[in-house]
Amino acid sequence: MKFKKNLLYLLIFVVVGAIAVSIYFGFRDRWGQEEEMPAEIVEEELQVEEAEKDIETVEEEKEPPEAEPSKDENYYRSSSAAFANYSFTSPDEWILFEEEDGSRVIIKEENIAGETTESILFMVEKISDFKIGDGAEDIISSYMQYSEDQALGAEPLNPGSVDINGSGTEIKGYKYNSLTAPESTEIDLMAYIEDEDHIYLMKYMGSNIGQEQAVDTFKGVLSSFSLIEEAETVKVEDQADSMNILILGVDSGMGRNWGRNSARSDINIIVHINLETYKSTILTIPRDMWVSIPGHNDGKINGAHAMGGPELAVQTFEDFTGFEIDNYIISDFDGFMPLIDFLGGVTIEVNENLADGFSGSYLNKGVHHLNGEQVLALCRNRHRSGDGSTQGGAWAREKEAAKVIKALYEQKMTLEKVMKLPAFVNYLLNYTWSDIGFKDVIKLLPVMGKIKSNDITIRGVPSYSKTIGKASAVVHFEEETLIMFEEIKNQ
Repeated sequence: MKFKKNLLYLLIFVVVGAIAVSIYFGFRDRWGQEEEMPAEIVEEELQVEEAEKDIETVEEEKEPPEAEPSKDENYYRSSSAAFANYSFTSPDEWILFEEEDGSRVIIKEENIAGETTESILFMVEKISDFKIGDGAEDIISSYMQYSEDQALGAEPLNPGSVDINGSGTEIKGYKYNSLTAPESTEIDLMAYIEDEDHIYLMKYMGSNIGQEQAVDTFKGVLSSFSLIEEAETVKVEDQADSMNILILGVDSGMGRNWGRNSARSDINIIVHINLETYKSTILTIPRDMWVSIPGHNDGKINGAHAMGGPELAVQTFEDFTGFEIDNYIISDFDGFMPLIDFLGGVTIEVNENLADGFSGSYLNKGVHHLNGEQVLALCRNRHRSGDGSTQGGAWAREKEAAKVIKALYEQKMTLEKVMKLPAFVNYLLNYTWSDIGFKDVIKLLPVMGKIKSNDITIRGVPSYSKTIGKASAVVHFEEETLIMFEEIKNQ
């Protein structure tokens, strides 16, 4: 019994020993192989293994980045919620002005030498807002009325067609002679597309430029126009600012024996336009306002034009108001009456009964549609009490003239007229003399028609009558006037 037990222990010892010997020789063989492998190969394999592990870890933790779309600094896209947004690519180094997230955008050539000027206006309008006809075709028809106007020296053009947003679109246009630069020819081109209840109007305007170059520029931009682009805006817009236009009504004409440049300004108005907020102020200044006239003694402000023409008048009004006058428009009796008739007259509300034999103004209180002769009489009538909103006499006359300017803007600055600019302004120079040029009209185009009636304010210089020496003059309240001027500048 004891022998069997010892034999069992011996068997267990043998089995365990055999297993231990097998394990020992297995490890020894492996260690021996590693000792025989060169150290450089071992190190290289370890580095490869580690690199593969690093690559796998990065691939697991980070998805491959999406390729970013290329960005063109000349690329523009509108961002309005009111209509289907559009995009285009402008020519190199042209500057951009934008209104209302793309409802109006103008790009224009930054020409330092000033020899040529090119610009393209984009407008998005609701078809239901058109003031004439049934839609776009009527706008185009009205636009093309100038194309055979002999007085304008106009000539129709045939620029052909271009692919816009995937469809062939015909371009209309004409060229005409400039009244501001007699040796210059202006080129005006237009195209449009419709999308549901909106129309997209594109208008090219070029000054002192060849027809072929004008057409090539316009077609190049139109071919990039699209309603389906999804990329964000890249092209940066220029900052909008303001404009101040001096309007003078001088007392020459109707057989008076003095020339335009020696006439006194009976109506003196500064129109301040904020090109960013669409706010505008029509500022009236009494003709007898006593001011300092540069290079002359103090005197009535209406004498500045008689002493030195438009240049001295502009300098005098700038010194008095602190406004920088950008342009002037001057008309006399002989130009004002036919101008009003050319525009089809004007509808205006008169707030008091008028019967003045001096000016020939006989009107009852109420709304009247007036022709040129009647409007001139109304603007000359200073023998009146006033309607209670201002002083009587000349103050009431000045306000009436401001009301006429406001009414003309409201009634005449329709989309139809905007599409005819700057040719329309060129035509008006037959009745006025002005330093407004092609570039000035381009600057105003984006806001024309956008300034609403409620955004136009009529204000007069706070003032009172006073005798200075032997002259019956008008003197302003300095503190109140300075405050008002600052308010207008900052509107």
